[in-house]
Amino acid sequence: MYKRILALCLLVILVDSCSFVKRMFHKPGSSYYSAKEIKAILKEARKYKGVPYRTGGMDTKGMDCSGLLFRAYSSNDFSIPRVSADQAKFGEEIRLQDIQLGDWVFFATGKVGLINHVGLITKEKPSISFIHASTSYGVREDLLFQKFWLDRIVKIIRPYKN
Repeated sequence: MYKRILALCLLVILVDSCSFVKRMFHKPGSSYYSAKEIKAILKEARKYKGVPYRTGGMDTKGMDCSGLLFRAYSSNDFSIPRVSADQAKFGEEIRLQDIQLGDWVFFATGKVGLINHVGLITKEKPSISFIHASTSYGVREDLLFQKFWLDRIVKIIRPYKN
């Protein structure tokens, strides 16, 4: 009986230990962006505020959410996947309470529940903001803790640096 309780306790500790889980799934040889690099990426992303939404777009004529991320990173000579489904696999999953500048937040805004939207964290304290390409309003920054967005978060990742 005690062995089962001990085994269960150890399992809970291992599963709950973020550092252990992160090491287990960390992409070998990958690293993360520096504060200076993130600052440059955020500056680039903010240049597009007000640009209208356009499916598949990644320029000032119009852009979609994954195109915004792709453009902000490629303008700083970094290579990331182009579409949000691939972007969602390109980093280490983190908890909401561990969010930092430069993390990517993925949403399911459709009825299917699949990832179809991504944003880039631009502010972490006191309230978390993210920049994204809204289908209704174009590129803009929004607060993450609005009911609409908070209810639709699927995952948050810290992107790998290529």
